[in-house]
Amino acid sequence: MLDYSKSFIETQFPVSKVSKESYKERKAVQGQTLTGLGKWWGRKPLILVRATILGLLLPISENPNKDRDIFLKLLTMDNEGLLMRKSKNIPTKQVFQLLTNNEKEKYFSTNSTVDKPTYRKEIKKTEKDHLQQLVFNRLSYDDKLKYSDRPEHIKNLPESAWQEINDHLETTASNLQELTRQLGEKRYGHVPRIGDCFAGGGSIPFEAGRMGADIYASDLNPVASLLTWASLNIAGANHEEIAKLQEFQHKVYEETNNIILSWGIEENEQGWRGNAYLYCNETTCPECRYKIPLLPTLIIGRGPTNTIARLEKDSINKNYKIKIIENVSNEELKQAEKNVTINDYSLKCPNCMNSTPIPSIRKDKDDGILRDYRYNTPNELRKWDNTDFKNQDTDIFTERLYCIRYEEVITDSNGNEKIIRHFVEPNEKDIENEHKVEALLRERFNQWREKGYLPNSLIEKGWNTNQLTYEKGWTNWSNLYNPRQLLLTGLLFEVADRFAENRKEKVIALLGINKCANWNSKLSRWDKGKSPSVKDIFYNQSFNTLFNYGCRGLTLYKSIWFFNINSYPINSKSIIKPLNASEVEYESDIWITDPPYADAVHYHELAELFLAWDKNMIRNIFPEWYSDSKRVLAVKGTGESFNKSMIYIYKNLSKKMPDNGTQVVMFTHQDTKVWAELAMILWSSGLRVVSAWNIATETESGGLKDGGNYVKGTVLLILKKQTSEDIAFQDELYRKIKKEVQFQIDSMRNLDDKEDPNFTDADYLLAAYASSLKVLTAYKDIEGIDVQYELSKSRNSDEENPIEALINKAVKIAYDYLIPEGVDSLVWRDLLPEERFFIRGLELEMGNIYQVSAYQELARGFGVKDYKDMFENFKANSVRLKTATEYRTRGVDNDVFGSSLMRHVLVSLYQCVQAESTVEGINYLKAKYDQDNEYWDKRSAIMEILGFISRFENISHMKHWQNDAYYARLLQGAVRNDGI
Repeated sequence: MLDYSKSFIETQFPVSKVSKESYKERKAVQGQTLTGLGKWWGRKPLILVRATILGLLLPISENPNKDRDIFLKLLTMDNEGLLMRKSKNIPTKQVFQLLTNNEKEKYFSTNSTVDKPTYRKEIKKTEKDHLQQLVFNRLSYDDKLKYSDRPEHIKNLPESAWQEINDHLETTASNLQELTRQLGEKRYGHVPRIGDCFAGGGSIPFEAGRMGADIYASDLNPVASLLTWASLNIAGANHEEIAKLQEFQHKVYEETNNIILSWGIEENEQGWRGNAYLYCNETTCPECRYKIPLLPTLIIGRGPTNTIARLEKDSINKNYKIKIIENVSNEELKQAEKNVTINDYSLKCPNCMNSTPIPSIRKDKDDGILRDYRYNTPNELRKWDNTDFKNQDTDIFTERLYCIRYEEVITDSNGNEKIIRHFVEPNEKDIENEHKVEALLRERFNQWREKGYLPNSLIEKGWNTNQLTYEKGWTNWSNLYNPRQLLLTGLLFEVADRFAENRKEKVIALLGINKCANWNSKLSRWDKGKSPSVKDIFYNQSFNTLFNYGCRGLTLYKSIWFFNINSYPINSKSIIKPLNASEVEYESDIWITDPPYADAVHYHELAELFLAWDKNMIRNIFPEWYSDSKRVLAVKGTGESFNKSMIYIYKNLSKKMPDNGTQVVMFTHQDTKVWAELAMILWSSGLRVVSAWNIATETESGGLKDGGNYVKGTVLLILKKQTSEDIAFQDELYRKIKKEVQFQIDSMRNLDDKEDPNFTDADYLLAAYASSLKVLTAYKDIEGIDVQYELSKSRNSDEENPIEALINKAVKIAYDYLIPEGVDSLVWRDLLPEERFFIRGLELEMGNIYQVSAYQELARGFGVKDYKDMFENFKANSVRLKTATEYRTRGVDNDVFGSSLMRHVLVSLYQCVQAESTVEGINYLKAKYDQDNEYWDKRSAIMEILGFISRFENISHMKHWQNDAYYARLLQGAVRNDGI
């Protein structure tokens, strides 16, 4: 019997598998389906959206395990689906390792070794294929993903799978689109309507459309609306349309290339063509008055060419020449890493050897007014005019071209063309080309700006945008580009506008221009690695000004102007428009939103760079759209105004969905205070929480967060309309929350796959949060809690509000209830929070959990703030705690954990390993706890801790613990027998 009053996602959600699939998709970087359309910040993985929508549409039955099996089958996350997705062969060496001895004898030669296995000569391809399948099925889920495509690459499930799905769901579907429509008919009486009023880069509308739902999508920012339109109409176009669009791209590029060649601005005397140009700022040293090139690195490229820049002093002109030298030794390369002229944001003068902070060179003025130092402090930089496209000679910072990468085309004896790249310092011909570029741009500058081919708008003040004026003096978006960049991108734009014949061609041209704007500016980094190239502006969520940068020649535009369009034809009905989220008038059965929560990212400011290029063309393509950022209307900030905006938006969405409709709010989990605030916002909006799930994906990315870890734990809050009229009393809530927390944890444990666990401590912690919110929001009102008053208070307040207090109690309930397997409940009760955190962290490691976010959630749950010293590695996806021998005696008795029983047990283990004997371990513990018979009082706890650690001895992925675990087993026995 199917129950459509509840959906699958309300009762269960395989978070582990969805997290792993989401991580795999993120790691594809430019290979992601929508990434090629253009930059947007925080796009949600498509597999996460697909899983969420399926979870919302699927009914529940009396067999939750079967419900889960069907859900996984639909997402190709079951064994059969993973085998369909297998696209790479498992190496022979790994195949050999995963076979039984009998199987090895059957398929491999007798002289095979682990390092060099060889198949028997008579083995056929069909048998090798059979082995691939056999071994693949023995791999863990994580390992299977290494050899598999993403779920979206599977066009359809086999007929046998649809038979099983239809039998369970009482449907007649033969593909995902048909199933989506049939489930919508059963649940809502029509094809499901899915809406997103914070559409951003378009992940949610695109995936909803690809699944067959009708779509409403809006975003305040027209650039986001453009990307969403493109996701549905270009990434969602058919193959014939895609072929025509690619033909259009080639036609525009070839015409632009012919014009550039006729101008002769990229060729030198030998006929080589420049494809990359390196520029740097220069400034005058205030101590010795030499003009110094500001180079944070003298390395041009590693690897095949080993190219560096070398500074040569010109005493007559009091400046420096820059020599470019290829094929230097590795020693010279290392030296070039050290000989920099700017470091720690200070000029390092190679002449007088003095160091001068950049703020001093800019002449920052500390006038006593409280400001954000980095962005708002006044200085003496000249403020650029909107007609400026280069520095003036009198500016504090000037600019020079110091290196060009040329490409020489040669033909070998077989008639094949080969490209050889040369890094050279600019000569007179190159400088002449620079002047020609400036002259060509000057001729076209005003006309191109009028037509919208070049930016012609001021940089508005803001959190991110102030940096551009403060650090460089730029006041107009065109100031972010040098003459060559403006000329090439403007020419592409002009030609594209001339050739475009329909809306899709105009849109794909505009997307290409936006990519050029991002990948070829004075904020574009020069990657000096083994394959040197010009990178994009937005490697993080800000405008990072540079002292040296890379500029693309037209041939290097190929990688940004042409992009792979992953075609997935979409035939759903859709409405897309730029609109304030509070003004939505369309009704949806399901609202899925990823709101801009509390200034995490200043989308409205960052996207203004693209809008500066897009304004005229957007008005041309979509006359009914506006073309400014509507920055003043953006949901931003914190505190009362932010909360009121959010309540207004979600109250409106609640009105715009049926009584059996559902909302999903995605946000990045931060702390209890934020959870409490969000709970009150949603509660005030007439919504109640029915479940919550945490999808953890993370990648390493420099410069985004402390330690280089960009942690992304996306919480899915599942919400229904609030229909209760009941009023609760605070004193009865704790009992109900405790019961709900324990029920939720028990339910998750019963559903979990013991062989391939879905849930970690982070998920159980989230279950506690959700359980408390579920109980709280089930009531219309709670006696003694004034929600509006609590929302009016500053989030920075140290005062714990009543909702926050209840959530914290729920967390404590969860962690008192979650006793590690094999640990006595009385011992667990007496352990310090830091000890519990360490033990729970080791349990995560036992379960192959290495995400930073999982350990951060643990720390929050136990209220442990100082934990970094406990870790041997704290990098994304490779986190692990120190072993006893790695810890040694560092930090003993220095802090709470250092003084704990757990820490002293680890020291005793270290003593055992060092001495290869348990005597030293027991002696250490007795010496430490010899007063008042403490040793004997703590003996049972010591044995519990040692017994827990001894379990690591035979865990294959915890070999670093093997020796310590061996001695833990011996020491546990010695302590048990001590005194007998």
